[in-house]
Amino acid sequence: MKMIFFNISLLFIGLSFFSCSEEKIETPTEVKPVVIPEKAYVLAEQSKTSIVIMDAETKKNIWSWDPFTAGVPYTYVQLFKNPSEVKPVFNRKYILMTASGGAVALIRISDHKLMFCGNAGRNPHSAEILPDGNIVTASSSDHLISTFVTDTVKVFCSANKTLKLGDAHNVVWDKKRELIYATASVKNSNNENCVGLFSFEYNGKGQNPELVNMKRIKTMEDDRGAHDLFPVEGETDKLWLTTLNKVYKYNVELNDFKEAFEIEAFKIEDIKSIDKMGNEIIMLKPIEEWWTDGLINEKGENLFKLKGSKIYKGRWMRDNLFSYPEVHEFVLSNDN
Repeated sequence: MKMIFFNISLLFIGLSFFSCSEEKIETPTEVKPVVIPEKAYVLAEQSKTSIVIMDAETKKNIWSWDPFTAGVPYTYVQLFKNPSEVKPVFNRKYILMTASGGAVALIRISDHKLMFCGNAGRNPHSAEILPDGNIVTASSSDHLISTFVTDTVKVFCSANKTLKLGDAHNVVWDKKRELIYATASVKNSNNENCVGLFSFEYNGKGQNPELVNMKRIKTMEDDRGAHDLFPVEGETDKLWLTTLNKVYKYNVELNDFKEAFEIEAFKIEDIKSIDKMGNEIIMLKPIEEWWTDGLINEKGENLFKLKGSKIYKGRWMRDNLFSYPEVHEFVLSNDN
């Protein structure tokens, strides 16, 4: 997914993709109990326009979701083309996803129900749950950070507010500091594209969600092409950051980036996603364009391969305590 880099500019605009709709979703009638093992991956699988949960030990798929079998109205199916983000949320009972076709969606695992869907712009790469259950997204082709009211009654909605952020690829909520982090393409001292890290505050208004007080908190003068930004499990106040050339750990408290791997067993570059659970690191490194058929570890060793698949991101099915509380209930705010 090659993108054009732009400078930062701030501009609130209204999205006109679609208004909130009450079009009926035909939820599958057959519901089988889903038992997620202690070690499982969740994958954005583009060859079948699906989200897949795989048992990390047996390498068997134990759950999948796609807009066709989920009964998504035909009008909105194209929004789900090329899934691009997968995050387990609400204590691993839901999946938050985006797709390059424009969708941001919240899916309940137990019955495959599509709880919410928004049009997040052109080529969304990431989404995040805010403390009141609302959602924020990052889309790269139109350089937007968008906030949504998570309306599970109307289901299909457009963004409440948007702001411009050059080549936006990621969003992460920091519950300790009550901030959203996102990276962007900015200009360095030589007027070349480089990586900027930004923070935003959330206004906390459930029916009128908006990010405010944008600040550039760090500039990486010598790197570009920021992609994945995700909490480092088991390491307080640290985030992974992947770029075109390297993988970093960002210390939020010290506002400092350090390369994550000092000794490289293979060339670590263009990593689309990275996650850790216990001592096990999983990464996605493309073999064709932007996708691959399996995950690798930090040594470049294959963890599995799925013949014919086109996986864009992979994460552990784990709780994210950097962003969410230990008991992460799906409760929406009635705040006006």
